[in-house]
Amino acid sequence: MDENLGVKERDYPGTFIVVEGADGAGTTTQSKKLAEKLEAEWTFEPTDKRIGVKVDEMISSEDHSPETVALGFAADRMAHLEDRVIPWLKEGKTVVSDRYYHSSLVYQPVMGADREWIDGLNKETLKPDLTFILDISAEIGMERVDERGRDGNIFEDLSFQEKVVKRYRRLENESTILVDASNSEEEVFKEINSRVEQNIDL
Repeated sequence: MDENLGVKERDYPGTFIVVEGADGAGTTTQSKKLAEKLEAEWTFEPTDKRIGVKVDEMISSEDHSPETVALGFAADRMAHLEDRVIPWLKEGKTVVSDRYYHSSLVYQPVMGADREWIDGLNKETLKPDLTFILDISAEIGMERVDERGRDGNIFEDLSFQEKVVKRYRRLENESTILVDASNSEEEVFKEINSRVEQNIDL
């Protein structure tokens, strides 16, 4: 598969929007603001379900291989789709997710997993209508992480995040939009909201 990953199309009446980015980019803040603006359902990965909680535990240490971590994320993602995203889309709702399969396409290969194998794990996921990648330098991202307090996961490392940022930038296409996240929270949201209005008929 190419860098954009040809995941499954679907015909549910709802709209699926994803917000992605490196650590400290502001994905949680911006996805919540967008969900509130659109009166949409907000969700996140890894989830707070059993598999997602286990994944959070796995990335708090280096005890697990990149492949094991990737399998955990993929399992949590499929359960996430089945339990939350698809039911909402079937009801015609707009869904905004803080992270999705793009995180696996970026983070696990940086950990050392094979990118084509990661693609295969995620081939049954649904294609979002629109994805925003909050683009920020690794230095600024880690400064923000330090300001808010670290989560203690294995990704909170400057050299790791530099590779993450580079991989995210490769994912840009007509339905995956890079937004400069070094600007203020308000400016970033203004750009996201403008792009939603340009690209999606809600």
